[in-house]
Amino acid sequence: MRKCRFCKTEIPPKKLADRWQAAGFCNLDHMAEYGKQKALEQRERQQRKAIKEKKEKLKTKSDKLRELQTIVNQYIRLRDQGLPCISCGKLDNGTHQRHASHYRSVGSNSFLRFNTHNIHASCAQCNTYKSGAIGDYRIGLIQRYGVHIPEMLENAPRSRTYSDEWIERAKKIFRRKIRLYKRLRDLQDSL
Repeated sequence: MRKCRFCKTEIPPKKLADRWQAAGFCNLDHMAEYGKQKALEQRERQQRKAIKEKKEKLKTKSDKLRELQTIVNQYIRLRDQGLPCISCGKLDNGTHQRHASHYRSVGSNSFLRFNTHNIHASCAQCNTYKSGAIGDYRIGLIQRYGVHIPEMLENAPRSRTYSDEWIERAKKIFRRKIRLYKRLRDLQDSL
């Protein structure tokens, strides 16, 4: 026995002569109501999409950069989950707040703002109260990567302008990376 797509009651085996029954409904009124309901849902989806597009057009460049920075910071926290603080070496036990700390600050070096070698998980105390503890941060970078990464970061250009297309593409890339890291964590937890 099949169920009506609208009211979910069981319907007898379909007869070829009854078009509404062949479509999976118990009567013609239910078929019409189902069509109205689907049309209303479609209209609501289109309205939400139009509102979202209007809001996106009203966003300034700094709003878009802020959104991208939030996504990148989330990725960095996931990537460095379980690793010690880059500056002080305090282990991540899951109870303390972790920050995405920049070696070269965003304000002074916009070129490296989204460079993943420039951003690492740090404890809130080092990032907030010690301004990133840059001396210890450099030592942590050398221990993880070697001397070439801190030198590359220190010799990088100072500024860069980001196009809207680049920002949108970067958002998609980092969101995809976040999804992959979450799947990987779930897979590791299940083993």
